[in-house]
Amino acid sequence: MVVTGGAQGLGRAYARRLAGAGARVAIADLDADRAAATAAELGDAALAAVTDVTDEDSTAAMSAAVLDRWGRIDGLVNNAGGAMYPTAPIDTVPRTQWDHVLAVNLTGQWLCTVAVLPAMRAAGSGKIVNICSSSYFTGGPIGLAPYIAAKGGALGLTRALARELGGDNICVNAVSPGYVPVDTPKAVHDPAAAQALIERTRAEQCLHRTETPEDLAGTIEFLCSGDSDFVTGQVFNVDGGWTHN
Repeated sequence: MVVTGGAQGLGRAYARRLAGAGARVAIADLDADRAAATAAELGDAALAAVTDVTDEDSTAAMSAAVLDRWGRIDGLVNNAGGAMYPTAPIDTVPRTQWDHVLAVNLTGQWLCTVAVLPAMRAAGSGKIVNICSSSYFTGGPIGLAPYIAAKGGALGLTRALARELGGDNICVNAVSPGYVPVDTPKAVHDPAAAQALIERTRAEQCLHRTETPEDLAGTIEFLCSGDSDFVTGQVFNVDGGWTHN
């Protein structure tokens, strides 16, 4: 299994869950030190692969490293992403920021999929899970239009790939988390706004508690396992019922 952005936050929780279920996990992350630390924590069943998901050569090298180590790639969790920039009105977003957000959150999922696809086709099976966001369904928080647009594109990519790759026995699904507070290198909201968002989201959910990375890990394990062999093209909103309608 390959987990992009697997060195920290949600990706780390996914990698730990998959490793705990017996999978061999490649931690594909741009942060070499954190990737190495996470891989070391998981032991011999893990591999650190420094990867820039926006770079075609880097994603190809990641795939080659995994194949060199284990000879196969059974699954890909396209988790790398993030808003990366503080909230801002759409007419103030520089083109460079727009391009960067789409590159990490959407183009990266495409490039990583293309990188692992030959190995999955050769094996005659595979599982791809694209991490999207419930923000696509809510249209908020306000000020994150590039991120929300990218996540909407990722949902479209999921459905298109499920249709296209079904003949190869490759299942492609999406998981949309709600608002999960995690430490990030750059603050998206100031502390007061972040706390207000936590409280508002918790009140709007059917389940009135704050979501954690571990709340998502079970769904990821299911979609990467044989239990989901007849599930494809689906979007799982794991958000405490925030977008239940």
